[in-house]
Amino acid sequence: MAKYNVLLLSFFTLITATLSAQDRPNILWIVAEDISPFFGVYGNPDADTPHIDAYAERSHVFSNAWTTAPICAPSRSALATGMYATSIGTQNLRSEVPRPDSIKPLAQIFGENGYWTALRGKTDYNFDPDGLFDYWETDEAPWRQNTSGKPFFAFMNLGATHEGSGNMAERADPTLERLAKNRFHDPAHVSLPPYFPDTPEMRRIWARYHDLLSVWDQDVNLVLEALKADGKAEDTIVFLMADHGLGLPRYKRWLYKTGLHVPLIIHIPEKFRAFSPGGKQATREVDAVSYIDLPPTALTLAGIDVPENFHGSSILKKGASTIQKRGYVFGARDRADDMYDLSRSVYDGRYLYIRHFMPHLPPIQEGYIFAPLRKESLIELHRVHDAKKDTEISKLLWEPRPYEELYDLKEDPEELINLAEQEGLSKKKAHLADVLRSWILDTRDSAFLTEPEMHRRAQAAGLTPYEMMQDKALYPLEPILDIAEMASKMQGDGLEFYASSDPAIRYWALMAGIMAERADERAREIYERCLRDNNSIVRATAAEALGRIGEADLAIPVFRELLKEEEPNLGLFVARALAVSLDDVSPLEADIRRTREGYLAPPGSSRPWKDFLYSAFSTWALEWALVKSDLNQLEDFDN
Repeated sequence: MAKYNVLLLSFFTLITATLSAQDRPNILWIVAEDISPFFGVYGNPDADTPHIDAYAERSHVFSNAWTTAPICAPSRSALATGMYATSIGTQNLRSEVPRPDSIKPLAQIFGENGYWTALRGKTDYNFDPDGLFDYWETDEAPWRQNTSGKPFFAFMNLGATHEGSGNMAERADPTLERLAKNRFHDPAHVSLPPYFPDTPEMRRIWARYHDLLSVWDQDVNLVLEALKADGKAEDTIVFLMADHGLGLPRYKRWLYKTGLHVPLIIHIPEKFRAFSPGGKQATREVDAVSYIDLPPTALTLAGIDVPENFHGSSILKKGASTIQKRGYVFGARDRADDMYDLSRSVYDGRYLYIRHFMPHLPPIQEGYIFAPLRKESLIELHRVHDAKKDTEISKLLWEPRPYEELYDLKEDPEELINLAEQEGLSKKKAHLADVLRSWILDTRDSAFLTEPEMHRRAQAAGLTPYEMMQDKALYPLEPILDIAEMASKMQGDGLEFYASSDPAIRYWALMAGIMAERADERAREIYERCLRDNNSIVRATAAEALGRIGEADLAIPVFRELLKEEEPNLGLFVARALAVSLDDVSPLEADIRRTREGYLAPPGSSRPWKDFLYSAFSTWALEWALVKSDLNQLEDFDN
């Protein structure tokens, strides 16, 4: 019987491969970096995107598509695996997380089912992508390398709109040389969003981003024309999309509509029209769609079974009159670079509910050594803020957040009015909060362990983070979530859980004290006791708590000890805790510089750090600690 099953499987594999070459579509994903739905087809008055707009006239335009995270790596991780990044531990930017064999990336599944696979540009999946693609280069038409006779699945990155170009003239200028001068936007006439102060510099940056969108429009057209010239257009289903919102503050990295709302256009040729909603060539889809549904959609279009561990389902069904509707869309914000955070969101098609688990952290956190010195938008926002010229809206970028936010996107599409405390919406808020909590528990959200604790537990058990998180004994999520919810209300409740046997609960107990700014005698006693904890994350958090209330003499010896830790993700955690809690690090300067040296690459390397992962971000945090200390000492001298 076993031999018979093997022969039967081989027979079906052969049949599938034969059918794929003749009857299955090519699947082409064209992915932009860092753009919102700002094409002309989406009604943007400043758009100059004629090629995309013309293509959209004979395609399916999704006006309510949402990504799973407002920054590239976790968003791309979900696109690559069909699973929420929070479920497999890949939610932090940037990291490299071990992936179990049970999680097969989308490209691998296509490859195992008779497709030739290609990648143009970066992966940025937060896990090792080696071996996933048959071809991985920067060709504008990678399918030309396909000599197998198989249909292709290609993931193409077109990066003209990345925040680097959007925020830095020296990066944007080479790209903009490809744009005709008469297509440049006039800064005086662009429609600046209300989140930004209306200054000439912000208008210049906003106009330049629209210029970059016009370049992306040109780049997309080159790909589509190559498909047509090669006779592939009628055999290829094309997805036009972006990894997340615009690469500017209040967009990228922010868990609002601005960070999560993305363009999505799917073109289905006549040959495969049975998959089009209602069999139509073009439609405008207004129902909410999540990017978690795009991997199963791609597999469904190719006639491939969707794995059971995928978190979404296909939005396109053969012969269906409409798209597959989704009741709720979920989003997550976690560590970005060296900035820690933890927020979750749910959207029901009208209301967006956001739950912040670290609301004491303002949207623009202190530090960001790498960014403010180079990113023009942040430089300008800092300048306006320092001059005390913020608007009522822009000043919110610098203030702690409420632990809950609720927006009616039908009446308030720009998310200007937080309705979380409105009595008439208390039932709606409670319902969405329950839906979000259930999603966190059902998907085994890993972020309620700190990043180093997640890796520590997995390594101790000899498992990948995903495998460890499925074990409720190793990861008792519900009681940890309970204390995190309690702590994040910033009332100090939860501090007495410091004696729990679970270090994750001890961590959140200390965070309860930090977020409530507890500095009373009982809180100090708990902080000091936790300095002797057997868990390094707990000790670092206790040192941060003491540093924040002016007890630097107690915190410094612990930070000095922890700076010697060699685990990369723990090193970053310690560096950031030190940077945000100590105003004067001069007693630690030699230790900080010694640790920093260990993160740097040898002379002559293309980048100053060993890698663009923990070594880079730890360096930034430590450099900010030194700069902040110098600035504070200078201020004291001036006074």
